[in-house]
Amino acid sequence: MKKQFHTALSRRDSPSKRKTKTADATQPNRSVFIEAFFLLFALILISRLLYIQLLQRGKYQNAAKSQHYSAIPLEAQRGLIYDRNHNMLALNDACISVGVDLRQVKDRRGLAHKLARILGESSAALLERMRTDRPFVWLKRRVDAELAKKIEASHLPGIRIEKDMRRRYPHKEIGAHVIGYTDVDNRGISGIELTSDSLLAGQNGRKFLQKDAIGNSFPNLAMPDVPPVHGQHIFLTLDYVIQTIATEELRSAMDFFDASRGTVVVTNPQTGEILAMVNEPGFDPNNPGAYSTATRRNRAAADQFEPGSTFKLITFAAVLQENVRRPNDVIFCENGAWKFADKVITDHGERYGNLSVAEVLAKSSNIGTTKLARLARKEKIYRYARDFGFGMPPRAGIEGEANGTLKMPGEWSGYTIAAMAMGYEVSVTAVQMAMAYGAVANGGLLLQPKILMARSDAHGRVERFDEPQVVRRVLTKDVAAELAHMFEGVVKNGTGKNAALEGVRIAGKTGTAHRALQNARGYSRSDYISSFVGFFPVEQPRYLIYVMLENPRRDHWGASVAAPTFRQIAQRILGAEPSFTERPGMPHENFTENYSETIMDTRKIVLPDLTSRHRNVGEEILKSLELKPIWDGEGDFILNQMPPPGSTVLRNSPITLQLFEVGQLARQARMPNLIGLSLRQALRQLSLANVEARVVGSGTVVQQYPPPGTPISSGVRCELRCRSEAVVAQEAVLQ
Repeated sequence: MKKQFHTALSRRDSPSKRKTKTADATQPNRSVFIEAFFLLFALILISRLLYIQLLQRGKYQNAAKSQHYSAIPLEAQRGLIYDRNHNMLALNDACISVGVDLRQVKDRRGLAHKLARILGESSAALLERMRTDRPFVWLKRRVDAELAKKIEASHLPGIRIEKDMRRRYPHKEIGAHVIGYTDVDNRGISGIELTSDSLLAGQNGRKFLQKDAIGNSFPNLAMPDVPPVHGQHIFLTLDYVIQTIATEELRSAMDFFDASRGTVVVTNPQTGEILAMVNEPGFDPNNPGAYSTATRRNRAAADQFEPGSTFKLITFAAVLQENVRRPNDVIFCENGAWKFADKVITDHGERYGNLSVAEVLAKSSNIGTTKLARLARKEKIYRYARDFGFGMPPRAGIEGEANGTLKMPGEWSGYTIAAMAMGYEVSVTAVQMAMAYGAVANGGLLLQPKILMARSDAHGRVERFDEPQVVRRVLTKDVAAELAHMFEGVVKNGTGKNAALEGVRIAGKTGTAHRALQNARGYSRSDYISSFVGFFPVEQPRYLIYVMLENPRRDHWGASVAAPTFRQIAQRILGAEPSFTERPGMPHENFTENYSETIMDTRKIVLPDLTSRHRNVGEEILKSLELKPIWDGEGDFILNQMPPPGSTVLRNSPITLQLFEVGQLARQARMPNLIGLSLRQALRQLSLANVEARVVGSGTVVQQYPPPGTPISSGVRCELRCRSEAVVAQEAVLQ
């Protein structure tokens, strides 16, 4: 019995024993698993540490440095733009801008809300600017000093108040299409600002700062600043005086003739230098966004149009150069009407019969010109048009230059030779027309137009751009002289009489063209392009002026619209002309340093040349420069100024401006007192008095004949004896 009970008890205990044995058997497996887990974790941890220490070392070092170091951009000063006589056309004003170092900002949304109340902008716009990977961003550029003080007093995290530069154009619309403008970051957007941006911009530098434990910044001595490389200054061939004269006279003509647009180009035909380039309506480059793209476009270089009779140059050049006819040969002009290629060609005005070749040009006979073009043949007409630069880029370095259009002879219809002879079925730009006539004025050379004259760096080193570039010879000297004489006949006896100036030999050509319809074939019966191109003095041309007015309503003939405008511009240019013996333009070596000192002192102003400008323009310029005009005498134009151009004055200084009326000195009919004046001032007064000058020497006028007060008779010449200022001063000391 006991044995059975013991056996049963043994059986009851056996499962437990079996479990214990099983547990004892699995214990080593669990230990191995735990050990493997910790070993794997350690390997992952070590691998990650090695990855961070070795492969990601640079990243985390930079992140650590960013907690203690920061780099602030140092903006390079953009180079200044001057005219040929050192008048400032584009300068930099010191101002203040607000930026943020995003590495110091933890709550960007909160910062945006706080700044929005101070800056008067939406927090969403500010937050959008801060959504960037860059460490530093500008929040508001060019703020006034009071607003900057408010922001600084707020002690917001990461905010930086930095000195900045703002581009300013002191003469506003004058020369705006050539100069162009920049964006808010001082990058060139149009004009010379764009085409010469690489020279003007310079290279920005960096300033390195170190932060202490509580976030205060101080210079990092271990990382020296990288100074900015300032941009180079550029000197243009523009003459600000001539640019202003052309602008004022074009505006006056557009107002009088009720024209929609206008263009004037003034060049030196001996060098190809552009002295003035005007498009009206104009725009203020200080606020370009207020104007349409079309208004900001430099139409003198970019807009193509059919020129009308000014294009007759090509036919007469081909006829004379190829010896097809001579100036005195006779052409029958069909008594005013001639059927050609199923169309009737007519002459305006009289019904001409026999005219000499020179008279065909002077009277601008369409019939006579077409007959001459047929004699020269279309291949020659095409070749000469091409040689004179039409259908090809002028390469003046001006933004948006157009080639114009010139059809190949194989594309011509039966009527094309007549159309092209009269200035149709061909498109040109104002710059191309000026350069083509310049080839006649200078003895037969087509020159490349030139707008850049020189550049200088921050150290005052001056480098002149390329000398005048000859594209090709298009006429012999003899033929060019013949053509010049024939174009002089246009002004003396032909359609250009309204361009004539007493005592000055002028050569030129009128042009009147119907405008092509925009959305249909054919030409408008009410819209015209009226033009005149001329150069003077014929014996040694110094100036060439191309004038074009679009859609004049009071009158539309080039002879009665553009020619008088040319005359007004020419008369005022001669009144403001510098000495023939002086050649302004090249800056001297110390020029940049002297001007840089003045520019950095914002209290000082370099006086522009206001002579020959309208008094309203002079007053506006002085007020924009914070200077006070003081008027001396009566009249609408400025004769002299004191202090003289180029002087350095403080803001709010009084500037005395002597006034005169055009023709005032001539009406006085007595020789003015010129002794003691500079040669430029003396020549200006003689020109206004319609007196021819003979100059001996250069510098200051020390003697004149006839003497002051002598009654002026027709054809009188005044002899001026001049000496340099140094000699005059030395003689004064010896006396």
